[in-house]
Amino acid sequence: GRFTHTDVKVFPNPVRPEYDGLVSVSGLVTNAWIKITDISGNLVFQTRADGGQVSWNGRDIHGRKVNSGVYLVMATSDFGEETVAAKILFLK
Repeated sequence: GRFTHTDVKVFPNPVRPEYDGLVSVSGLVTNAWIKITDISGNLVFQTRADGGQVSWNGRDIHGRKVNSGVYLVMATSDFGEETVAAKILFLK
């Protein structure tokens, strides 16, 4: 089957400074590997898209709140195809 995402939605987006809940990304390919990176490509978070959805607490792998800026939601298929599925903007 084709490795396509249908109508990916990120909520909330942009993420405001006072928001401390989960950021959810839906419409992803089911069971795709999901990496969230900063704009320089540094890994911030990684998980599997369970049922085509991912929730992220806006923190890096060390548990720190990420800085303001744009973060990329990268999805990788089991065949190694990588696509940018979405962008998330964090505001200071």
